[in-house]
Amino acid sequence: MHKYTKQFVEYCLNNFDLNESETYRYKSLSVCVIDCIYSLRTQYYSVTIPVVDRYAACYMDNDKYGEGDTLSMLLERIDSMGGPEVFAKEVLKNNQKTGNVLKASACYQTAQYLHYLHIDTLEDFQSFESPELLEIVLRAVKVLGDAGVNYLFMLAGDSNRCKPDIHIHHCITDACGYDISNDECQELFKDAVQCLRVQHPSLTVRSLDGIIWRAYQSKKNKSIR
Repeated sequence: MHKYTKQFVEYCLNNFDLNESETYRYKSLSVCVIDCIYSLRTQYYSVTIPVVDRYAACYMDNDKYGEGDTLSMLLERIDSMGGPEVFAKEVLKNNQKTGNVLKASACYQTAQYLHYLHIDTLEDFQSFESPELLEIVLRAVKVLGDAGVNYLFMLAGDSNRCKPDIHIHHCITDACGYDISNDECQELFKDAVQCLRVQHPSLTVRSLDGIIWRAYQSKKNKSIR
């Protein structure tokens, strides 16, 4: 049990509605990749969601939660457009970079690397025999980093991970008086959820992450206003 588990559990009980439902509903791995990459170091609601919506409008009958859109399709579409730069400009209408890498190029590279592992669908990702190897391959995508890799796993259905981004670290600091490493975030969340399930049996690490993220994002928006 992590040394800050008790403090963190008390903070969560006193500050959040732990009955909120989960919001991870994508059924196509292509959309998971685009959401993950375009969420890096940007405003999620004003930037990431519109990018996903534009992709869905072009290729998924405006249903970003629809099934059947594969990584092969994503790669073929980017190739047919003439590459990531044109795809970013003409389809996603977003030329953002992260770490000096065009985000559309990072989407293409991520899709390629997963395709090398014969992963094409959400089901392929979820059933891949070695999550450890999958993590190693994803971390080879320069821009992903720890938070990005964990977030892609979460989008793809892993309910036992959190995304240790700035909001999660702020929450832990507020709750415990100290910040901790990304690896410890995973440990702390798992221990906390085990305790919180006594009162909230449907809670998962992923859903707790979402609850905290939305609360701190809302707090940030209010401070900007």
